[in-house]
Amino acid sequence: MAVPRRSLDGRLFWVLGLVCAMYQIFFVRSAAGQTAQLSVNASPQNTQMIPENMFGIFFEEINHAGAGGLWAELVNNRGFEAGGPNTPSNIDPWLIIGDESNIIVATDRSSCFATNPIALRMEVLCESSGNDVCPPGGVGIYNPGFWGMNIEEAKVYKVSMYIMSSDSMDLTVSLTSSDGLQNLAAYTITADKEDFKEWTKVEFDLQSSERNPNSRLQLTTRTSGIVWFDQVSLMPSETYMRHGYRKDLASMLANLKPKILKFPGGNYVMGNYLSNAFRWSETVGPWEERPGHFNDVWGYWTDDGLGFFEFLQLAEDLGACPVWVVNDGG
Repeated sequence: MAVPRRSLDGRLFWVLGLVCAMYQIFFVRSAAGQTAQLSVNASPQNTQMIPENMFGIFFEEINHAGAGGLWAELVNNRGFEAGGPNTPSNIDPWLIIGDESNIIVATDRSSCFATNPIALRMEVLCESSGNDVCPPGGVGIYNPGFWGMNIEEAKVYKVSMYIMSSDSMDLTVSLTSSDGLQNLAAYTITADKEDFKEWTKVEFDLQSSERNPNSRLQLTTRTSGIVWFDQVSLMPSETYMRHGYRKDLASMLANLKPKILKFPGGNYVMGNYLSNAFRWSETVGPWEERPGHFNDVWGYWTDDGLGFFEFLQLAEDLGACPVWVVNDGG
């Protein structure tokens, strides 16, 4: 007669338990009364040098170590993709200056980048004069960065963004304090109708007149019309080796004199879901064309400005051997 598998498993469990108990009684307890002697020979002729390539840095995109940390980009969610592919979507941490009586802001899928289809549409309902007058400072949007932007006095910051509009435009791009009351730097984009009827890249510098460690980037206007924004970037002009890394943090890494740089992480590489895994081929090329992905392990969006190429460049700048962590598909 066949014995049920469950019965066999139960018997094996009890047999293994009995063996472990006997081991404890006859071996462990008998060894407790014995003494042992350990001899260590530390003579110089017996020593061996530890290989230098055993010391280095293991980087992981965790707690904004890269996005908002080592990577110097100051704008959080610069491509408006963090809210997902369905529109209208959440634009966090972007916030609106004004209210629904004078401005309407929403995302749509009008971007010029196929890999980053989401753009921000801003419709301004008020004017500088007339019946519907805008507030004194205008209406618009602002980005606080990653817990506030650290803007330093007399430093130059590079602004880059894509704009589209069929209306005339008088747009002020400025760095301000977190409450918008202190103006650190400003630049005005003026355009006639049809000047920006197609997506156009706009680049310029902002030089801060003061220091404020809790600043924001804001886009404001007092001119009615509709304007689209995409890939809004703010980078300090001075970065480590001019390669986009924060000078202070990258210098600290360099002072460690690492021989290896292991990147881009562990769990971050795999993702909780395969759809959110780190795919190196999507993190190279122009920043605006990188789709970015949701870092579902640590719970935030990464635009992959710090991508595969940047990690290789960082290893070269640090004089370290790059060690790429590969997703095994598990």
